[in-house]
Amino acid sequence: MQVIITGKNVELTDALKSYVEKKVKRLEKYLEEPITIQVVLSSEKFRRIADITISAKEGVFHGSEESHDMYTSIDKVVDTMEITLRRRKEKVKENKYKGVRPGSEEEFVSQPETVAREPEIIEEKVDTKPMSVEEAALQLEALGLNFLAFINARTGRMNVIYRRKDGNLGLIVPE
Repeated sequence: MQVIITGKNVELTDALKSYVEKKVKRLEKYLEEPITIQVVLSSEKFRRIADITISAKEGVFHGSEESHDMYTSIDKVVDTMEITLRRRKEKVKENKYKGVRPGSEEEFVSQPETVAREPEIIEEKVDTKPMSVEEAALQLEALGLNFLAFINARTGRMNVIYRRKDGNLGLIVPE
């Protein structure tokens, strides 16, 4: 197993390198040699990002996580990749018993969402009332939601306010 660690705006200390190597070692049991794992650690203003790209006999896998702490980002992305690889290994094992050849599967780049089964669409009816954008933002914060659909009192049209990854709020306005 070859591990390549790269840092963007991050000082790669020996402690950080050994932590990454120890964590990605857990992924080895889900893959066959040769394995190349490329880890890119980057730092932006208020977020630390860990990206992992795994090239193995079974395919190419990619995961990315971010948080306010680099070690937390590393933990999260390794956990995500472990779930992805475990599900894939179980799927290959299951197909083996069904008569599907492992080599006949196509190479893919995956996030955990793509490995999961087809999502079920559950319809919910909500009563939207006219409100200002500021009132919608307050309600979004008060209810702890990630997004909120509402009728804009000023325009009379449906709008969606949502929480962005950077912590700010976004507003979707139809044209």
